[in-house]
Amino acid sequence: RLSRLVEDMLVLARADAGGHPLRPVDLYLDELVDDCRRAVDVLAHERGVTMQRAHSPEIPFKGDEDLLRQLVVNVLQNAVQHSPAGGSVAVTIAQDADAIRIRVSDEGPGIPAGDEGRIFDRFVQLDPARRGQGTGLGLPIARWIAEAHGGTLVLEKSGPGGSLFCVSLPVSLG
Repeated sequence: RLSRLVEDMLVLARADAGGHPLRPVDLYLDELVDDCRRAVDVLAHERGVTMQRAHSPEIPFKGDEDLLRQLVVNVLQNAVQHSPAGGSVAVTIAQDADAIRIRVSDEGPGIPAGDEGRIFDRFVQLDPARRGQGTGLGLPIARWIAEAHGGTLVLEKSGPGGSLFCVSLPVSLG
């Protein structure tokens, strides 16, 4: 846990200093999302959460594969960790003329009103029951990775039935 915290802090420190350059490669985002979903499915299974994924066409993209994997895994893990046993997490990916959008929804308790903006702050853990289980850096790192690729990571909606996060990436990098 400590080594993960140090690793996350180094990523953010390098990002803040502008010393974490992207290493763009050609890839298929739909395959990357599927790989990440399969990786997080182990955690989901342990927690009794079902992972759902809609089929999508191939979505070519040029971006930093390692960082994009970290972005998707961070958002998926966050959704799984906040979903109750018996709940589900859904991930969809779609492309239109303007952007590629990866949406992740969970069936958790939602984010308290007034705290929606804080979830992207470093070291913030709003769920008292989960304090000590994470570092509070997953979503800030994910947002930085989206922004480094010219995109965004936002909380589209949240309420008692769960939360919906959306990663928007430009159709072409740079």
